[in-house]
Amino acid sequence: MSAAARPAGRPRGAMLGGFRPVPGVHCETTMLNNMLRHAGIDVSEALVFGLGQGIDAQFFPPPPHVPAPPMLTGRVGPGRIAENACAAMGLSLATVQEADDAGAHAQAVSALSAGQVVGVTVDIFHLDYFASRTHFSAHCLALHGLDASTAYVVDTTQQGGAQRLPLESFTRARASDEGFMPSPRLHWHLDGGRDPLTGGAADLVPQVWPAVHGAAARCLDRGRGDDRGIPALRRAAEELPGWQQLPRSEVTIPETARFWRFAGTGGTNFRGLYAEFLAEAHALTGDADLLPSLTRFEEIVTAWTELIDHLTAYPEALDRAAHLKEAAARLHAVADAEEAVFGRLLELSRDRVGAV
Repeated sequence: MSAAARPAGRPRGAMLGGFRPVPGVHCETTMLNNMLRHAGIDVSEALVFGLGQGIDAQFFPPPPHVPAPPMLTGRVGPGRIAENACAAMGLSLATVQEADDAGAHAQAVSALSAGQVVGVTVDIFHLDYFASRTHFSAHCLALHGLDASTAYVVDTTQQGGAQRLPLESFTRARASDEGFMPSPRLHWHLDGGRDPLTGGAADLVPQVWPAVHGAAARCLDRGRGDDRGIPALRRAAEELPGWQQLPRSEVTIPETARFWRFAGTGGTNFRGLYAEFLAEAHALTGDADLLPSLTRFEEIVTAWTELIDHLTAYPEALDRAAHLKEAAARLHAVADAEEAVFGRLLELSRDRVGAV
């Protein structure tokens, strides 16, 4: 329906009956898990992340002439986790991007009226409950209701889980084209496909090793350049000593460390989620060969935490240049550890799925 054909007045709304919010660690896996749980598919956030082949590293240099650290993320691009996880589960994921606010509202109401949780990308700057006052447009929410004044959403546990947003704020956040990776008025919802998993996560055992193989092969693929996968970690390590020359480095560097610790797009959240996935993969498959890789990944999570602690302490360092050189060495060591564990997982998965 065109914008001109829509009736004037307050926008129509819709609410999901029987909806129970499921907060999580990361925004996109939280979004998808709420879609799945409402559809009767009960799987963990870690399994969603692992089947979604979400683990990665991506290096984004700052814009030209902007003195700032690079953006270093720990996951694949927005939407990829949901797409991969749904494909592994045999589910159809509908992706819709409308040209205007009225169209986006009508599409959301239509999906809600059909009983579907709607995934939405938003700019956190416009979220009333968000403490950060920066533009970041790759954040995901699970939308489960709209009325004339309010949007009812689920965010991560860190952001308070179930939230009520003024409709005006929600509309601005959804339409924003500012910040990192904007995707204005982008929606997802489940669109038919298989029935709910009768055996729960146990039904997904055949999908575990292909997902491990896909993630490991991607992280080790040097053909993607030095801004993706393990090479991205090494590039960040090479540049890290130069951060001392940044304006207000005593503020900027701890802020970057805080991003790596807490931000959903940053590094350690995803390493922790992947360790949980490997633990669940072992429980589901009974494959003892996964245990050494699980141990190594738990050690990687600890190494990331110690690196972040080290960067946080930068303002108090007596020799700041030496402090950053040590941080760079630690990040190189993390890259070594990740390269080794992904190499082992790639070897194991090749044996299990017959890949070459």
